[in-house]
Amino acid sequence: MATKSEGRPRDESISHAILQSAIRRMETEGFGKLTVDGIVKDVGTTRQTFYRRYGSTAELALEVISDRFSYAPPLDTGTLQNDLLSLQRQDIAMMSSALIRKNLPGLIGAMQTNPTARRRYFEDIVAPKKLRIRSVLTRAEERGEIDSVTVDVGFLCDLLFGPLLSRTLLPSDYPLDDQLARSTVSAALLAIEHSY
Repeated sequence: MATKSEGRPRDESISHAILQSAIRRMETEGFGKLTVDGIVKDVGTTRQTFYRRYGSTAELALEVISDRFSYAPPLDTGTLQNDLLSLQRQDIAMMSSALIRKNLPGLIGAMQTNPTARRRYFEDIVAPKKLRIRSVLTRAEERGEIDSVTVDVGFLCDLLFGPLLSRTLLPSDYPLDDQLARSTVSAALLAIEHSY
């Protein structure tokens, strides 16, 4: 979400144009080329107009990613394994997209020095992921598949998402594929089994 500003109401057509410019630049050139000057030139507006909406290009990029990959409630497949596999397949599709591959390395660097962007990353991307995992575990408990939800959800998210992040950011010949989805879910199921 964009930051709130005081004064006259925002022109939503300009807000939309800024987002569209960012999407185009992020999908073609990547975060390293996402500049305020480039965006305001595309839109035909001013830097002041940009900064009334976003504190930085990192915050704008996170909004684009959050909007594109917003987390819908996961499907109830009927089993914990298949619920987790469904989530992993969605995350692999996200991490394989040009929007993520071309922007995530630079965006992670920007978040190191931008506390607001870092907070938005946790609020808009990490927190919804944790809620989805918690929802899957709760349903599994209700079905009687697991005894209790005592697993550390943050650790489980790291266990599932860490290998995807590694294969996206680090040069390797290992693919982001369905085998990875199955392997990470198997590891997560073992962690859940040994948590109670």
